[in-house]
Amino acid sequence: MTSSLLNRVTVSDGLLRHGFLWRLFMLLACFQHAAVAQNSDLVIRIDVDSRTEASIDAAARQAFERALLQRSGDRALLAHPSVSEALDTARSQLARYQFEQIESRTRFVAHIDQLALESLIRGARGTLWAEERPPILLWLVVDDNDGRRYGNLESENALWTSLSAEFEILGINLRRPLYDLSDSVLASPETLWRRDYGPIVEASERYGMTHLLLGRLIPLSSGRFIAEWTYRDASVERAVSIQADSFDALIAPGVELAMNEMRRQYAVVLSEPSTPTPIRVRVQNVVSLADYQAVTRAMSEIQTMESVRPVSVQGEMLVLDVFGISAPETLIRLMATRKDLVWIATDPDQDLILAWQN
Repeated sequence: MTSSLLNRVTVSDGLLRHGFLWRLFMLLACFQHAAVAQNSDLVIRIDVDSRTEASIDAAARQAFERALLQRSGDRALLAHPSVSEALDTARSQLARYQFEQIESRTRFVAHIDQLALESLIRGARGTLWAEERPPILLWLVVDDNDGRRYGNLESENALWTSLSAEFEILGINLRRPLYDLSDSVLASPETLWRRDYGPIVEASERYGMTHLLLGRLIPLSSGRFIAEWTYRDASVERAVSIQADSFDALIAPGVELAMNEMRRQYAVVLSEPSTPTPIRVRVQNVVSLADYQAVTRAMSEIQTMESVRPVSVQGEMLVLDVFGISAPETLIRLMATRKDLVWIATDPDQDLILAWQN
């Protein structure tokens, strides 16, 4: 093991003079297995009425389903046969569970192994959220008997509550503007109704958000609505028009519209277990043993990573093979929030070139 690893390592005279080569050799010799990311349980809390077996089974299923949706953002995943089977035996899928008492409420606390959860999603060819998921800003305008107005009255509170809860379940934070004087100057109800996106985008910059969901509602008699939902960001605009006779029917198309686009941009499809072809990664600015240790640790912490294998050191460039991630673009997306490893380029051979920010 040691000799084969040493044969793959080349270094510059500068590193040799600094004694880095010998220390790196010793470290590689101890690197018997690839670095594997640390796992921690996902904790889900469910309010329960009792501690009966039936209540435990129901709470376990609800917790496991919520964990799947929170990590994948895709309700269609629940219909996959392997996922459906896991939900039917949800209690056995938990790492452990317990109860906690909060004042007069009893909560079922489920601990779910994230690696096992990822494995189930992987087997179903589902998506997994990357770490970077920006919030969505909801602009709501209503055209009723009194004219066009912001959708911020008490009559819209139930709609907002349902929408924000559904997005939260699917792993996305939904926010709404203040609808104050500053908003009305740029994004008045008439501006929203016309979908005049220049002022709307400018008004949204006040909140630091670029992913927008615009709802235009016309209330009818007997709780019915005519509505249009428009999702917009810097790269795309999509809309859907509906007639609905309930809140659930009203919000579902808007949620689906936004979630489809968010998954396209911020979710990844996991590669099959033990993918035989690794991604070759070249990391610049690795000038010391401490840098080497920090880089390999940082790479191994990237979610869905199966393993990291050192290949060589070329001057101040550390070369690694990364397993468990399907494509270079997926790896870039998964590490988007990291400040210590910065993507520089992808070379013609699909090797990633990163810079270590010490």
